[in-house]
Amino acid sequence: MSHLRDKLSRPLTTPAFDVRLARTLCWLGSAAILILGFVKLTRLPLSETELFFGVLLVLAVGLLGVLIGLVLPMAVRGERDHCSRD
Repeated sequence: MSHLRDKLSRPLTTPAFDVRLARTLCWLGSAAILILGFVKLTRLPLSETELFFGVLLVLAVGLLGVLIGLVLPMAVRGERDHCSRD
């Protein structure tokens, strides 16, 4: 049973690869949200106020994804440093 637990607890990837993959997915997701959001906004019959708030919300969500992608490596590094101190 211990042998099986050892095999199942082995890491499949490195933490650096995980961070790069997550950062890339955040950025690609943000780009997709921006593109699809603006396409959807152009197809809806909106007033000026609704269009303004729609553009504002699409930009806010897209920017949030970009910021998460930028902060993610620092958060993982901080967690790794915190765990190594214990």
